Amino acid sequence: MPDLIKLMLVEDDPQVCESFRTVALRRPGLAVVYDTGSEREAFEYLQTHEVDVIILDVELSEGDGVSLLDSIEQCGGKKPFIVVVTNTASSITLGYMRGHGADYIYRKTNSSYSAGKVLSIIEKIYPYQKMLNESGSTDLMERYNEEKANEITRKYVESELEKMGFRRKQVGFFYAADGIVMIMKNKGAPLRVTGDIYPAIAENRGTTKECVERALRNAIEVTFAAGKIQELSSCYPFPFDQKKGRPTNAEFLGNMALRLQM
Repeated sequence: MPDLIKLMLVEDDPQVCESFRTVALRRPGLAVVYDTGSEREAFEYLQTHEVDVIILDVELSEGDGVSLLDSIEQCGGKKPFIVVVTNTASSITLGYMRGHGADYIYRKTNSSYSAGKVLSIIEKIYPYQKMLNESGSTDLMERYNEEKANEITRKYVESELEKMGFRRKQVGFFYAADGIVMIMKNKGAPLRVTGDIYPAIAENRGTTKECVERALRNAIEVTFAAGKIQELSSCYPFPFDQKKGRPTNAEFLGNMALRLQM
């Protein structure tokens, strides 16, 4: 599970602060730990507390965001990820802030601006920057890219299963996706379904390999029994035992991994 991202809002509009807090409450990886419309209060808080991200408005009821950015830069130490939100269109002001520690600038005049949009950007960019700050090694960058690639592969596999008629309410749906992705990502010796895949899924999902086998078999049976032959054959163009009316677990996982890698 990713680490909690601690946010500080430096914004003098109560409604804007409330919108950020409301959206953050629906995002389990985010938490607004402090908000203020004062430059002085924000800097004092940063002297005794650590935050990961600051959402900083340029115009404040007391002080201003430009001066706060300068104070943070001069203070040294670990710098939070700073997202500037502003109504100003001054290229000079925005250029200054970029040169003095602002990591991202989002104009409030942008038609797509919203608290949700800003927080989504933070969720995407901050973890990557954190990795690079902790270690500029190529290994970490490769690991991050691999994790994103795995996430894309997973979504692709799940969408293909849904096209076939698998339903997310079936526990076997997730076991099928787990097994297919494992085979697709495997670069070593061929995986054994009973000896490798079932135990790995069981350990990851907190169940037994017998439950994995049974749930996967049931999901395949239900899908093939309810599906139309033409629709199934377009998604699963492989022969299977017509008497059983479905492929075996091993056949299904292996063949789907082969098709989705093409």
